[in-house]
Amino acid sequence: MVAPRHRVFFDTSVYIAALLSPEGASGELLRLVEAGGLTMVVSEKVVVESDRVLRERFSHLIQESRKLWETLAPEIAPNPDSKAAAPFLKPLPPGDAAILCSAHLAQVSAFVTWNTRDFMKPGIKTLVSFPIVIPGDCLKLFRKWVAPFLE
Repeated sequence: MVAPRHRVFFDTSVYIAALLSPEGASGELLRLVEAGGLTMVVSEKVVVESDRVLRERFSHLIQESRKLWETLAPEIAPNPDSKAAAPFLKPLPPGDAAILCSAHLAQVSAFVTWNTRDFMKPGIKTLVSFPIVIPGDCLKLFRKWVAPFLE
């Protein structure tokens, strides 16, 4: 039996961390995407935000990033309309609210981020039906998801 391919929403912080430190947990998640073990889901906002951060802080990585986007070919979740985003705007800044709402609308298996200050505040997890985790914990989830298929 083949293990199901889980869809994981990648926040901007995880994508940038993978570019800066390919050997870390974020880089390992991207390797799982490349190998077909996970489906990477992002929103247009994540792609635009990643490009902005790279232009402003890490311009030497822009070309590598463009090639990586092509290689990974992530699923692009729709941007939410204002009605869908409204519950997310109460506890989160507008950009983060739109990103988490996109993940919610895409019905992903998990949301992975390094932004623990905003996405892991009390009450945030009640807005979604999936775990919000840091990259290392997402790797643990992946192991849990595939373990029954390895026996």
